[in-house]
Amino acid sequence: MSESANTTPIAPKWYDDPSHSLYLHRSDQSSMILVAQSLNQENYHIWNHAMLMALTTKNKDGFIDGTITRPPASSEAETKQWTHCNILVKGWILNTISPKIAESVMYNDTAYELWEELKECFSHTNSVHLFQIEQEIHDCIQEGICIGEYYTKLKSLWDTRDALCPLPHCGGNAAKELQEYQQKQCTIKFLMGLNAIYTATRGQILLMEPLPAVKKVYSLIVQDEKQRAVSSQTIGKMPEATAFAAKDNRPQYSYKNHVPRNAHLKCDRCDRVGHTSDNC
Repeated sequence: MSESANTTPIAPKWYDDPSHSLYLHRSDQSSMILVAQSLNQENYHIWNHAMLMALTTKNKDGFIDGTITRPPASSEAETKQWTHCNILVKGWILNTISPKIAESVMYNDTAYELWEELKECFSHTNSVHLFQIEQEIHDCIQEGICIGEYYTKLKSLWDTRDALCPLPHCGGNAAKELQEYQQKQCTIKFLMGLNAIYTATRGQILLMEPLPAVKKVYSLIVQDEKQRAVSSQTIGKMPEATAFAAKDNRPQYSYKNHVPRNAHLKCDRCDRVGHTSDNC
């Protein structure tokens, strides 16, 4: 029997499976920056949301929520792979926080401990920051900007406020009713800040039952804006077209076919009938 017949195929390593939480791709380097915005003293909730999405995409969220723990020492290969992944996740987190904050948390042994310390230090709602966001929402109006910029600005402020002060968890229909109430408040605020040119459209929307969500209202306002643009172009061309039509429709008189009122009179100066030289 040949030597190849006695050779048992080597089973692939379990951490070579891309769906495994300990899998590492060749492009996974500790110098990677997963999110563009760095953590500072005021943006923890936004940073946390962005970082969690990035780590979930990498299938490494278990390292920060405590579900992927250090393997037993008896499993040397698995422990080594876990250590590599843990250090990599720590590096990704440290790359997206300000240097001063990084100095104070970089010596945590695990990514989970690092994540929890950041949460403990920065997750508490900053009342001053929340006040500033609410003040900006209150003062936000469309004046001087287009409808798209106005909506985007408000949406960003609402998202920041919700991250700082999320809605409480409720059971049953209470959660749905609370969310609908918040959506209604957003719709009303959006309508309040619109320019006066949208007064008629705003009145029609306020008569709708139930009141549409702010995304739907924004879509309706954009359609109204486009309709106004088309109408203004049409109106601008109407005077020229009307004048041209009036010119074409004027009755055409011919002197040759015209019979003067005083045909028996003839002018000695111009030699035309209908008047005398005294009236020429």
